[in-house]
Amino acid sequence: MYITQENQMATAVATRHDTRKYEEKLITARVGLLLRHSFFGNLATRLRMVDCTDDDQITTAATDGRHFYYDTKFIEKLSPKQTEFLFAHEVLHNVFDHHTRRGSRDPSIWNIAADYAINQILVDDKIGERITQVKIFQENKYRGKSAEEIYDIIFNKYDLQQLQALGELLDQHIDPEKDGGGDGKDGKGKGKGYSKDELRKIRDEMKEAMISAAQSAGAGNIPAGVRRMISELTEPKINWRELLR
Repeated sequence: MYITQENQMATAVATRHDTRKYEEKLITARVGLLLRHSFFGNLATRLRMVDCTDDDQITTAATDGRHFYYDTKFIEKLSPKQTEFLFAHEVLHNVFDHHTRRGSRDPSIWNIAADYAINQILVDDKIGERITQVKIFQENKYRGKSAEEIYDIIFNKYDLQQLQALGELLDQHIDPEKDGGGDGKDGKGKGKGYSKDELRKIRDEMKEAMISAAQSAGAGNIPAGVRRMISELTEPKINWRELLR
């Protein structure tokens, strides 16, 4: 019995050390983004890191707007620069609010379109290093296009089986209303989901953080697609007919 307890303690200590190793790798990636791409770095540091290695739903990474969920087995495969790419990928999902913009579109095809839009920006702006361990969705012909525009193209051109042959999602795209919501009961994994009011609050938090990060980084250091979105948030178009009425 004494030997068994000793072995259990040794295993627990080893696990803590392993967890710390991956946390340090992720923290280093965030610092790298802060130094080289401060817009992404500022937004990445907002996300609370949650180890989901024991969660079968998360085998790579995911975000719900407040958390960065990750599987240590996937993080282990990435170089430091590729880890920066992964963090920036999750940041852009939040920036573009892909979680709530899907509407009535097919979820699987929408997720592919969102990844196409994001990965193109990261490759063009040389954010981190392109991840090759996963055959990501990225084609130059979609440069400058929104997820909605890409969705319309691929929805009409391919069926889902053909799309899956072109690549695979870099991360898990969770629905924060159903399976987001922070930590589970054991402090790991995802909770039961956010309410609609909480989701609105998260979106407002992201908008404020995005504008603040953009001001810190300077317009020249922000991808064009993100600049357009910030411009729409800070300089809303006025409906003159409505104003005159």
